[in-house]
Amino acid sequence: MKRASFLISLGLVLVICTTAFAAWNDGTYEAWSDAGARSTQYAKVFIKDGKIAAVIVREFTDRLVEKDWTNYSYPPFGEAARAIGAEFVKAQSADIDVISGATGSSQGWIQAVERALVKASPQKPGNKYFDGTFLGRSDVASRGYYEVVWVTIKDDQITDIKIQRVLEDLSILDPADYNYPLEAAREAYVEQAIAGNTSSVDTISGATGLTGMLNIAVQDALDRAVIQ
Repeated sequence: MKRASFLISLGLVLVICTTAFAAWNDGTYEAWSDAGARSTQYAKVFIKDGKIAAVIVREFTDRLVEKDWTNYSYPPFGEAARAIGAEFVKAQSADIDVISGATGSSQGWIQAVERALVKASPQKPGNKYFDGTFLGRSDVASRGYYEVVWVTIKDDQITDIKIQRVLEDLSILDPADYNYPLEAAREAYVEQAIAGNTSSVDTISGATGLTGMLNIAVQDALDRAVIQ
């Protein structure tokens, strides 16, 4: 009887251990951090046999242009980008220490990996989107500029949208140079997108091109926020 009890207990331990090591569904999962004023972070997490097999990280500017860490002017950023993936694999979680000299980037990558692991989990939350603020960008207009948006989401509802125009030389259009129609159209767009909780705002009079570009940018941000 004691031997039988021991074998049952051992079996339970093995089941628990197997379950623990098979915490995630196999596959490749991509996710984004919250977007700050100057950057956003991205992670691609590879799950094999229920475990983190590899992690690739990237970082993008507020213009949604990728930073080239192999050539970046601030060496600690490149060092952190090269090293942090192995830390996630070693920890088998997103619960790692930030890397000295790249605190903000590390925190963003940690959040992105956390979100990727939520996507990989057999049990996902009921929400369609993560709560947070996500960057999105439009296509490039014929005159060389494009729109970037920060879309804030709470409980699957759009609660705020901020917009900036990126010019052909990747500079930002100074708000002091906004003319009245542009500013008014932006305000009308934000109001309608929030009220309708949508990236499909009807064309705003006198701003057909801008409306279309902002719809694309907001949808791009929502795509980065999606859980399912």
